[in-house]
Amino acid sequence: MLTSQEVEQYHETGQVTAAFRLDGDLVTAIQERAETLFAARPDLDHDYIPNMIELDPKGNWIEFGVQPQILDSIEQLIGTDIILWGSAFFTKKGVGKRTPWHQDSAYWPIVPMAACSAWIAFDHATRDNGCMRIIPGSHKEGRQFPHFGSTADDIVLKQELSEHELPDVEPIDVILEPGMVSFHHPLLLHGAEPNTSGTRRGGLTFRYLPTTSHFDRELEVQQNTQGKAYNATRQLHLVRGIDICGMNDVYRPRA
Repeated sequence: MLTSQEVEQYHETGQVTAAFRLDGDLVTAIQERAETLFAARPDLDHDYIPNMIELDPKGNWIEFGVQPQILDSIEQLIGTDIILWGSAFFTKKGVGKRTPWHQDSAYWPIVPMAACSAWIAFDHATRDNGCMRIIPGSHKEGRQFPHFGSTADDIVLKQELSEHELPDVEPIDVILEPGMVSFHHPLLLHGAEPNTSGTRRGGLTFRYLPTTSHFDRELEVQQNTQGKAYNATRQLHLVRGIDICGMNDVYRPRA
């Protein structure tokens, strides 16, 4: 769980790195399963691999997203009724792409926009290898900033914050060690520089929403922010509580 000070920091800055760390065996399991997947699928772009749960069901990636330490923290931040709806690798190899300044909300078909991301480091994330950078407090604007669709081939993701919209605030580097977990708000402005260190920077991300919000698949198809409606096929896993809004098609595995 998070401390009361950590919860306060999250609401104030839009991001918090938890004091707790995941068990070393759990981190090793993530590393080993990642290597197995990468070896089996050399076609995957390590910089961004979405839909991990759906892409590699044998990997049982959801196991890492329902760890009690993580779910307890998510509950503190968004409430007791929780859907885990997204999973992705952001695994910059020794030379990795830049992540443009953006808000996660620019990509997500969630109405109303309420969510939280948990970013699990399974490598060191440093300034040299392209750790996440945030604009603290930018989520408190409470709005979606204008983004534009980029066709650049040296970036991860394709929606980029318009340059004149970037606040004149010094970014903060989110430096992590293996097993550390960072939580961030969907309206937070964040990005990352390219990895030029020669050292991999691996992160496994899970996305959560409170069930008072609706994951609108039709809206995802309309938005098509990545040139492909990745989110339209996401499994919605009810991991705590009930579907309060009653509009989410919660995933139920076939018998």
